[in-house]
Amino acid sequence: MSRLGRALGQGKLFQEKRGRGKPLWYLDWKDGKGQRRRQALSPDKRVAERMRTEIISQRDLELAGLGSVEGQSRPLAEIVPLYLQDLAQRAGEKQVLNVTIHLRRILASLRSKRVRDLDPVELMQYRSARLKLGLSNRTINVEVGSLKAMLRWAENAGLIAQSPIRNFKPLPYTERHRRHVRRALSDQEIKALLDAARADDDEQAANRAAETTIGNGTKGSEYDERRRLPRVPQRLLFTALLEAGSRWTETISATWADLDRERATMRLRATTTKSGRTRVVPLRTELVAELWALRAVHQRARQRLVQASDRVFLSPEGADWKRETNNPRRLLDRILERAGIARQTADGVVDLHSLRHSAASRMARHGVPLIVAARVLGHASTEITSQVYVHTTSEDLRVAVIPTDRAQVRTQTA
Repeated sequence: MSRLGRALGQGKLFQEKRGRGKPLWYLDWKDGKGQRRRQALSPDKRVAERMRTEIISQRDLELAGLGSVEGQSRPLAEIVPLYLQDLAQRAGEKQVLNVTIHLRRILASLRSKRVRDLDPVELMQYRSARLKLGLSNRTINVEVGSLKAMLRWAENAGLIAQSPIRNFKPLPYTERHRRHVRRALSDQEIKALLDAARADDDEQAANRAAETTIGNGTKGSEYDERRRLPRVPQRLLFTALLEAGSRWTETISATWADLDRERATMRLRATTTKSGRTRVVPLRTELVAELWALRAVHQRARQRLVQASDRVFLSPEGADWKRETNNPRRLLDRILERAGIARQTADGVVDLHSLRHSAASRMARHGVPLIVAARVLGHASTEITSQVYVHTTSEDLRVAVIPTDRAQVRTQTA
């Protein structure tokens, strides 16, 4: 250690709990300019001590003029676990898992194993290979972005002197580069979809009752009644997706404790939202009343009392929806077919996430201010809301420019 390094000291580790997360170990230290810094390290003391040693060592090497050489010699695989441990304190479980997968995939494809050897040409070759597999520009940008974010974090933490790909530009992502364009539903299509969902619920419930009666008819009426569990209707799930504009995972994760009957709101918890922040979305009082009446169906389907921690939206079989399943897509496709709505058109595809687009577009059509729509949708800025989620159709444009059509729409919605 240099004389100046000894004067700056080794820094002090201390543990502190902030918010609802786990207590973290922090390092109070002085950088090479003598400025005091406080840095979150890890919930594990041993990891924090190792990170402190690396941070102080890096500082002293920089003071001796060797920091750029030593830091760039660090193995990429050595940075990954440190970054993921820190990310877990700031991001949701799903995001950490996705970043882990991205880093594992991209590092396995690179010849470079150390920071100093990382060549932007390799990343270009990686992107080309992924494009040939049919991946979109956006997906590839997210993968490469995970590596860029890790190295930027390592640079800010003092683990490396500089990221060799800090100026690496992402692939363009304009409308013409999108492989998967979603379209929003019109008001007429939304009504048709919900009517079809109601009809599908009625038909599926009748089919289940008939199958149960036929299957159990030879075993006696007592057995028949015991085994005839109801099908959980799904229309209210699609109604909530279309009216609240919430994401699929956010919606199916909501519990009865999150549903405020008095205020007619639904809380989307930070552990399930993409932004990692809790938000509260308003619901129609009629929808809340229908959801509350659904508790009786849940009770019969699960053959027990409904708990506050139970999910508001269950699968047709009365189970919690699994995050990784194609059943919701199949259900939506069946309802779209019944409603006479094409899943794929020249304007784009209709899938579960299109219902969120539809909610935002309907807000725009009904004059909801952009800043209000952004808050309901959980966007950090109105730019995302305006550029990604607000779709216009030829009919929307007709209403905007033809006065007689505007008057007709006002009459229809009055």
